[in-house]
Amino acid sequence: MKTRLPGAVLVLVAVLGMSRAAYGGQGYVGQHGGQEYVGQHGGQEYVGQHGGQEYIVTLRAGQAISDVHQKHNTKTVAQIPNKSIYLITGGPVGGSVLQDLQNDPQVESAEENVQIKLGSNQQAALDSGLANVLPSLLNGETITTFYGTNVLNSYADQPALVLSHVNDTRYISTGAGTRVAYIDTGVDPYHPALSPWLDPGVDLLNNRSASELDGLSDSLTSLLDDSLTSLLDNRFFFLLDDVMVSTLNGYWSGAVFPPEFGHGTLVAGMIHVVAPNARIVPIKAFDLYGYTTMFRIIQGVHSAEDLGVDVLNMSFSTTEYSATLRKAITDAWSSGIAIVAAVGNDGREVSGVYPASYPHVIGVAATDFQDHIASFSNYGTAVSVDATGAFVVSTAPGGRYAAAWGTSFSAPIVSGAIAMIASLRGHGHADSRSIVHTADNIDSLNPGFAGQLGKGRVNLLRALKNWY
Repeated sequence: MKTRLPGAVLVLVAVLGMSRAAYGGQGYVGQHGGQEYVGQHGGQEYVGQHGGQEYIVTLRAGQAISDVHQKHNTKTVAQIPNKSIYLITGGPVGGSVLQDLQNDPQVESAEENVQIKLGSNQQAALDSGLANVLPSLLNGETITTFYGTNVLNSYADQPALVLSHVNDTRYISTGAGTRVAYIDTGVDPYHPALSPWLDPGVDLLNNRSASELDGLSDSLTSLLDDSLTSLLDNRFFFLLDDVMVSTLNGYWSGAVFPPEFGHGTLVAGMIHVVAPNARIVPIKAFDLYGYTTMFRIIQGVHSAEDLGVDVLNMSFSTTEYSATLRKAITDAWSSGIAIVAAVGNDGREVSGVYPASYPHVIGVAATDFQDHIASFSNYGTAVSVDATGAFVVSTAPGGRYAAAWGTSFSAPIVSGAIAMIASLRGHGHADSRSIVHTADNIDSLNPGFAGQLGKGRVNLLRALKNWY
């Protein structure tokens, strides 16, 4: 019988202070405790913003969107470059627009443009045993050299890397010559550990910068610069999302930190610590409140294909099925891109969780330091492999480091591992099967979960030896 802790996304973060360069900041316009924000969720275009329900429409070959608009009284909001995929809105009031579009012989597919949320609306109970051991495992002062940059030793030499045999593989591969994209909230582009390895990336929100700091007000960025390092002797523990934000907001009167601030930088750091010579390509599709739309995700997958990356990481999950996203993923996979996704953090058995459940996607569950399924991790047929997710140490905005847990941070371990293999095989030949089929079976360590944890916890050394 399976025994689970209640529900969810559990991300404990201990921010370890280090200096960083100053950032410019865009003001937000709105009503959020004295700070200014653009729109309800930080400037993102959301469902209904353009007047009514939005639809994602893919045309059949040789058809014109103008004909569709004329028949259905719709208009174009956006188009995915070089694709016959459109975001449209409109239609007759009270009419069955979606059904009419689906029945249109000029239309290959049509679906509603639904909202996607990064993370869960629930939070799991904090593992007190792990919280107690964190201070002894995290050293916020010892620095080491890591592929040309100075980083925290707790980041470069952490238990998650030992369990996956990452440190045993440096003589075989470092990911050189590969590029790993990830769809998320962006990145801290000035983080000393990341900046030498970052490509410019793509901003699908405002067509400006993939920086996760683009949008924070000057007052918030100055708080990150000056104040955080004075807290609790350079150690600051909080739960990411609501608890993190309420703690920050409570310490600084009038400050409002967006709830998903830092997520993208944490993901980028895990890719880098596994594949240190791989290039990292941020695709910013989620705002700092954790919101995006299905159209933006589809656009992000096509952007990764256009950029010619080797691996695409998606550290999010949804129960919303999209035929258009499934096809975009199939197209990206056919072009030689390995695709990895988190299976989610609701602590339950799942089958229809996306994008992890789509064909050609490697779904990743989270395990702890004893190879037990993490209390918050989903499990089931959506899982291909497992990787440590309770906990990891990664990069955080402001040139800092953080300890975090969640399947969001297990997935980039697998993405980095695939990049290590792709480095040996050559561009266009990223092989996710090697990672899956060389994993260590951990069913015996997880009574009641046999067949629910994929092929097991990744073993990068075994995977690389197949090619070395």
